[in-house]
Amino acid sequence: MTAIDNPDPRRVAGLTGLLGQFNQAGVLDAADVHVAQTLGRLGNEPDERVLLAIALVVRALRAGSVCLPLSQARDLAARLERDEQSLPVDDLSWPDADAWLAAVAASPLVRADRAPASARPLRLHAGQLYLERDWDDQETVRRVLRARWAQPSPPVDEARLATCLDRLAGADAPAARPARQALWTAAHAWTTIVAGGPGTGKTTLVAALIQTLIDQADALGLPAPRIALAAPTGKAATRLAQVAAAASATAGVTTGTLHRLLGSRGPGRGFRHDARNGLPYDLIVVDEVSMVSLALMAALASALPPSARLVLVGDPDQLSSVDAGAVLADLVAAAMPRTLGATEPASVTLSHTWRFSGALAALADAIRAGDADRAIEVLTSDDEAVELIDLDPGGVSLDALPGLRAQLVAQARAVGAATAADASGEALRALDEHRLLCAHREGPYGASTWGRMAERLARTVSPPGAASTPWYPGRAVLMSVNQPEWGVANGDQGIVMAASASTRVVFGDPDQPASVPLSALEGLQPLYAMTVHKSQGSQYGGVTLVLPPPGSPLLTRELLYTAVTRARHRLRIVGLADSVRTAVTTPAWRASGLAQRLHDPD
Repeated sequence: MTAIDNPDPRRVAGLTGLLGQFNQAGVLDAADVHVAQTLGRLGNEPDERVLLAIALVVRALRAGSVCLPLSQARDLAARLERDEQSLPVDDLSWPDADAWLAAVAASPLVRADRAPASARPLRLHAGQLYLERDWDDQETVRRVLRARWAQPSPPVDEARLATCLDRLAGADAPAARPARQALWTAAHAWTTIVAGGPGTGKTTLVAALIQTLIDQADALGLPAPRIALAAPTGKAATRLAQVAAAASATAGVTTGTLHRLLGSRGPGRGFRHDARNGLPYDLIVVDEVSMVSLALMAALASALPPSARLVLVGDPDQLSSVDAGAVLADLVAAAMPRTLGATEPASVTLSHTWRFSGALAALADAIRAGDADRAIEVLTSDDEAVELIDLDPGGVSLDALPGLRAQLVAQARAVGAATAADASGEALRALDEHRLLCAHREGPYGASTWGRMAERLARTVSPPGAASTPWYPGRAVLMSVNQPEWGVANGDQGIVMAASASTRVVFGDPDQPASVPLSALEGLQPLYAMTVHKSQGSQYGGVTLVLPPPGSPLLTRELLYTAVTRARHRLRIVGLADSVRTAVTTPAWRASGLAQRLHDPD
């Protein structure tokens, strides 16, 4: 029998020239090549240097960048995950930089700088090449936010505000001063950015903000403000609903995902609220903004009424959105003044950590500062809150990691006991006591591999017969799609529970879990390990992080910081010390022109 060839789908058979070389080297995938070739045919552009630039823009977009600075194209290529046997990036036939830029600028496919609208699909500005749609999204965010920051301050009853801030934030406590400044800024600005890491009081601040602006409306004789709290994920949105309850303001507050707030019509179909149908709120607070893509921020900006306050909350040191953009980091870096004529910035950073201290806080600080020696020093100290298992975890079994194995067994037993007792809240609490995180999704270091190992172990301690069906009681699950009709969203984590009539799944707050029939759910996946990206917006009692070798392009400062700050009490890293060093000293590379464009004249 003749073997049937199974070519790599990322490669284009018979492709030559620059596109062929970069495709064979793994810098470009077949999809990038096909987009460039199609645009070249439609626009009558034969110059392979231009086609290479287009393909690299598409590849950069898939890697999270909004644009491609042509001068940094090698940096992009060097950070991509490629086969070890691939041609080194510096050995590729890179075009001469000046000639390349000139060829792209002269292309009939490319619109230069601020030229009038046309049918050209790409835009070149300041040496940065964009797909036109991404340029448009960036310009929408820029135009709307610049206009909001250029408005005069909203009316404020200063005496009433001072009294309110004394009550909510304290008058003199140094640790509370950034929170007080954030509340003051939000009262005096149309757009405010509140940055801070986990445990710095961002959630508490949102509750205080609601109370402050309700109090201001009363002081000014205005109707109670219509308030919307939104987040990019269902879990973060659920937490915001708890914030509204803590502020005793649930009657006048709408909470939900950002997509739901905007009225998503489905993938690629836009939103019900836009520039012609603005959002009907006086205050809009968006949490976890680090996870918001440029395209989603543009949709929000389009739907903002000029009279509404906007408060953006998040941690700019975390991983950015899975989709293109690093909006929160860009806005913090831009440091725009809060209103017309003001000298105070529109952004406030909360720096005091209330939730944890000791080794976890010290490690997070070292990572954020890029101090690899300090990070290793903390991880190898005698502090029980942190542990580094200095080995390559590829191909390692759980038997070789007795501490992790024992923890997974104890967790599985706790979840199983709570499930057997039909104690859904206790089952969810047990699920959140520990999470196994991975940088990769697939392969020997990936969440799929480690998740299978962890679930096989969990099944060995399940009650007899409990694991006889795929969705057995006690199985940990993760939603991979949105189902708003059942109140669950992509990223929600839950437990399969038995019921007298049918199997159900519980999600959300252990004190008020949501219960959904298993038969009604789509896109359920087992949850025994997850990527660091998927863990954003969540907190766990303990975290075990599996790191790939130092050569992995996923090893970045933002990934390590995000994983470390998911842990409340204890962190275990399974990976080489050199992998930790690589991550700490490698900031993520995402090209964006937003921060600079905010300062450019119209």
